[in-house]
Amino acid sequence: MKSKMYYALFVLLLALPSFGQPVKKVQTISESEVPVAVRRSFVENFGDVGDGTWTVSFHVLNDGGKSIAQPLSYTFRKGNGHDKVEVKFSPEGRIETSKGIEKVAPAP
Repeated sequence: MKSKMYYALFVLLLALPSFGQPVKKVQTISESEVPVAVRRSFVENFGDVGDGTWTVSFHVLNDGGKSIAQPLSYTFRKGNGHDKVEVKFSPEGRIETSKGIEKVAPAP
């Protein structure tokens, strides 16, 4: 009897965090879908974008029967292995992290 009660409590504790949590997703997007502030920040800090893939991380909120996607970050990735480039931006265009690429010196 005691073990059943502990089991029920354990299952309840595992299921509890899943309620009310927004669903986080990652989706590949085209460069034209990236906000202008993010693209401008990339060009100002790293030069021409070149070939690569853009992804958006977002979570979905349910608001009164409507599902709303709220972006968390935008990531640019290029290459793999030793030549990997990865830059992560906030939705406002601030650089959060960058790997494998150096910032361009500002023009005088």
